[in-house]
Amino acid sequence: MKGVGGLRRFASLLMVGLAVVALAGCYPQYDWRQVVVGNGQVRAMLPAKPHTNERELSFEGHAVTFVLTSASVDGVLFTVGYAAMPSALQGDDAARLRLLQQTQRSLYQNLGVAPPARLPAAGERFGLSGQGQGRTLRIEGMAWITRDALIEGLVVGPADGMPQDEINEFFRELAPDLRPLIPTAAPEGAS
Repeated sequence: MKGVGGLRRFASLLMVGLAVVALAGCYPQYDWRQVVVGNGQVRAMLPAKPHTNERELSFEGHAVTFVLTSASVDGVLFTVGYAAMPSALQGDDAARLRLLQQTQRSLYQNLGVAPPARLPAAGERFGLSGQGQGRTLRIEGMAWITRDALIEGLVVGPADGMPQDEINEFFRELAPDLRPLIPTAAPEGAS
């Protein structure tokens, strides 16, 4: 009889193990990895093996190379975008702000949504839903502009299937280095 009880426990453990494996197959696998983009200017966590591609943009006669580092899990794309600022724009605060706003407007327009009168402030998280790829998509994003770069974090996926906990984790870990790239001089008398 002792052997039967052991077999039952083994069968029970096997069934629990199979249930865990079956359930794990139902949920997307998140394998968080730290990535650094923009020559170390941005640190992020992506939920799968990242891939990188580039897009050339034109802004007010200036060529801007936008590097996108992305990972996708279960049809949801997590992306960190980085564009080094052309030297002609580094000293032009108004032009950099226009670039940020143009980038934000394009996200709304790509989903067929009119941009709001007040666009999100730099570093402010925002969300929008609209039509794209023949279905309703959701974008959650955040964008910054510095003297040296345009930086954005985006999560794009089906409006009815966005993994909110993982999206919050992505934005919590997204950390652009907003310190000046050129060290400031030490105050007089400091040593």
